[in-house]
Amino acid sequence: MRTQLPFIAGATALIAATYGLARFGYGLFVPAFSRSFDLTPAVTGTISSGSFVAYCVAAAAAYRMARAPRRTVFLAGAVASAGSIGVALSGSAMILATSMLIAGAGAGFASPGLVTLVEERISSPDAARAQAVVNSGTGFGLVIAGPLALILTDQWRTAWWIIAAINVAATVAVLTTGKLSTARTRTGGCASFRLADLKPLRPAAMAALLAGASSAAVWTFSRALVTTEGRLSESEATLFWVCLGAAGIAGAFSGDLVTRWGLRTGWITTTTLMGSATLALGAWPASNLAVYGGGAVFGAGYVALSGVLIVWAARILPDHSAAGTAALFISLALGQALGSLLIGALLELTDPLLAYAIAAVIASTSIAPALRGTSGVAAVSAARAA
Repeated sequence: MRTQLPFIAGATALIAATYGLARFGYGLFVPAFSRSFDLTPAVTGTISSGSFVAYCVAAAAAYRMARAPRRTVFLAGAVASAGSIGVALSGSAMILATSMLIAGAGAGFASPGLVTLVEERISSPDAARAQAVVNSGTGFGLVIAGPLALILTDQWRTAWWIIAAINVAATVAVLTTGKLSTARTRTGGCASFRLADLKPLRPAAMAALLAGASSAAVWTFSRALVTTEGRLSESEATLFWVCLGAAGIAGAFSGDLVTRWGLRTGWITTTTLMGSATLALGAWPASNLAVYGGGAVFGAGYVALSGVLIVWAARILPDHSAAGTAALFISLALGQALGSLLIGALLELTDPLLAYAIAAVIASTSIAPALRGTSGVAAVSAARAA
């Protein structure tokens, strides 16, 4: 795997740019956007929801392009860059919302294309570890976004120009180092793939949907929560976001987690971490321990959870892992879209503790379908061996 380090670094950078900056960077800049465009929590949640839906559409398109991963990667960078430029040029809430939809779509192209490229370039047993490392780029992106927002709080347009430039640079890095060396994707992929082949992933998709809905409380509303309810300063709230991202880098070990403990334990562990952190943030937004500790625990749990989904798709559909990953990430993002609407509405009707407690409960409900789905992994493996 060492010979592939330039490629892995570029792929990780692209995830950092598309996910950590162009997609999840919205939550970091919500206070600035709200001041500029007078956004209410419900409107903020609607914009975030739209971005997640756009991500779903892009991911669905990406799996249809499984035999052209370099083209998919190019689209990821181009779309995320275009959306980021749109945010920088926004003159109204409508333009901001449209631009965030486009920016969010870039991440939808990124994961399926990179999953395929990693499979092509890195063989087992290093593939799962490499996928997890690349996926942990979300944490790196959040770490970059924090200081960017802190330094450019009042110049958020400049920040989004920088985000666009980072997306361009990361895309070039992947396309330069990620040339395919085998014919595997050229001979397989979409031609022999049917939507019915996704049926074994239904329990995993339901688990991802519920986990995504729970995560929306933190991704969309937490920075606003700690600055309003918790009375944190802009710099303190940014440090919270950096803690979230820095801990997310630990998601690079999710491949090893699944290898040693199994999918079931991996899922229960990550969703429990997410739910507990979400509840702590809603209950004690003025406590430094709850805010910074909760942010770190949530970041580690979420990024590791998305890494578990990649391994889950590969275990169930080894011949169509890009399509399986796209399906599970679509479910995760669809849950985030629904969760943003739900939590946004709850925050206007009730206090944050109840809203975040509901989000935490939703995280725990994802364990039930996961238990059924992980049992199915053994069944699928046995059927292939027979």
